Amino acid sequence: MQKNLFFIGLILSFSSFAQQWKMADVPLQTPWAEKVTPSAVLPEYPRPQLVREKWLNLNGLWDFKPYRAGDKMPLPKKMGNTILVPFAWESALSGIRNQFESQRAWYRRTFEIPADWSNQNIRLNFGAVDWEATVYVNGTAVGSHRGGFDAFSFDITDFVNRDGNNELVVFVYDPGSDEGIAVGKQENSRFKESHRYSYCPNSGIWQTVWLEPVPKLSVRDIKLVADAATEVLTVVVNPSSFQSKTKIEVSAFDSGNEIASSVGVINEPIYVSLKNPKLWSPSSPFLYDLKITLTDSAGKADVVTSYFGMRSVGIKPYKNLQRIVLNGEYFFMMGPLDQGYWPDGIYTAPSDEALAWDVVGAKDLGFNMIRKHIKVEPARWYYWCDKMGLLVWQDMPSTFKVRTEAEKIQWESELQQMVKQHWNHPSIVNWIVFNEHWGIYDVERITKMVMDLDPTRLVTGNTGIDAGKPDIDYEVGHIKSNHHYRPPTIPLGSNKRAIVNGEFGAIGYNIKNHIWDIDGPWVHFNYKDKDSATAEYVRFFKQLQGYAAEGLSAAVYTQWTDVENEMNGFYTYDRKVIKLDKDTVKEINKSLWSKDWMKEKYPSNEPTKLKVNTGDGY
Repeated sequence: MQKNLFFIGLILSFSSFAQQWKMADVPLQTPWAEKVTPSAVLPEYPRPQLVREKWLNLNGLWDFKPYRAGDKMPLPKKMGNTILVPFAWESALSGIRNQFESQRAWYRRTFEIPADWSNQNIRLNFGAVDWEATVYVNGTAVGSHRGGFDAFSFDITDFVNRDGNNELVVFVYDPGSDEGIAVGKQENSRFKESHRYSYCPNSGIWQTVWLEPVPKLSVRDIKLVADAATEVLTVVVNPSSFQSKTKIEVSAFDSGNEIASSVGVINEPIYVSLKNPKLWSPSSPFLYDLKITLTDSAGKADVVTSYFGMRSVGIKPYKNLQRIVLNGEYFFMMGPLDQGYWPDGIYTAPSDEALAWDVVGAKDLGFNMIRKHIKVEPARWYYWCDKMGLLVWQDMPSTFKVRTEAEKIQWESELQQMVKQHWNHPSIVNWIVFNEHWGIYDVERITKMVMDLDPTRLVTGNTGIDAGKPDIDYEVGHIKSNHHYRPPTIPLGSNKRAIVNGEFGAIGYNIKNHIWDIDGPWVHFNYKDKDSATAEYVRFFKQLQGYAAEGLSAAVYTQWTDVENEMNGFYTYDRKVIKLDKDTVKEINKSLWSKDWMKEKYPSNEPTKLKVNTGDGY
């Protein structure tokens, strides 16, 4: 990867505030939490697929005030509290760990524009705020945004002082599970105490906030489509505004050496041909670097860098069934369910090192895939998956309540943003629209919408077709997925969709001093110890080997870590203790997807033994 992918940027000094912050008491914390300091909170460049050299990190201590009736701008000079951004106010790392009756709060800080940003426009970027944010600069509202998982930004050029301090205020409202919005596993009533599979809410700023200087005409975003079959990378560059007579130069690099380039215009496909490209896969996650230069009619340029991986994913028939293929070859996908929760930061990992640890750890256990369960991660988590070669099945966060028509429009907008903001990551191979009938509606229409929006990936309309409603299935999308924990089972074979087990396992037991819940933990299936839990894991996987030989394309084990009081992870919630035997798990995981085993077990001239449905109903 290019050296500038990890530009640390200019970080404001918060030494005068450092002693005002202290991590709140919490039942468990990860090894990385004690390293967190207000002077360097998540200092890594937050957007690895659209990198600029100059930027200013606004993470750190902000003034903070829960909303009270009658509050209005301008705010009092003393707000009474500080909060460590970007950690939700319910989290320990925020320094607050509290839930407010109003579910609203004010944030404030000041910043200065660096002297070498003269003659540049200023963009203010938010990785994510849960859920509604209204942003003020120097007392003027510059914009608002709804949606707890997607990034957004505002051009604040006309509102900033080039010399001296600027005031930034963010007003946040998070209705959470009280309304029919995308919340995933959050439940308002689960603050501090836990209840099975719903967890603590996550409110406010929870991803990096930063500033960047850009030319008046600049790159807003890019779309990359790497076609391994045709050996062509297609690049579309969307600008901040339209201007005729602009020029786009795109150059691809392999280990610092330019290997291909092309020239085009904004908003139109630019084709970059790569001869005999190195294909991206879990066993060889090769990434090319990319440089994009936008030059306007006056000769002023905006330069951004990115990266891409050449790979394809799809389904094709085999023994009267559809099977998943990666780079044109049958490929069994095996991975854990990952909620993306942290005991100290809730949705936000304490550090980039911690974020990477989860990805590296999954690969080290012999997995080639991970299902990101009804949560959308910061861009750097997907970067680590790209870099390490971990396939991702990405869920759309669901709702707890039936939606109103307005809430449906909002949810579908957030679904589209999830796809658009992440479709350049080679690691993501499957979009999952609905989970287990939660808030489900218009499955056929919405699944087809996602398939049309991104025809380069697999799409699952509803995973867990048997979960609570065994007679309901929707024959749409690429994957038919059932959930059956103990033992794993598979759905009826399909000549239209690949069949997978979307959730199984939940082998759990308690480990003293690594338990979150004050009222006692909950386990799907409680085992005695590591040996008995590992033995059950092996038994399940021997069943999966038989299913795979006959037509199963993938399986998802529940789950990566314990979460709050749900005690069924490979690791404890604090990531300090592994609960199954690592060597045994790694060996049997790899047995399901090693290339030699695939070739040996799948002779194409043998008919399947599974019952196959060839009609329009299941």
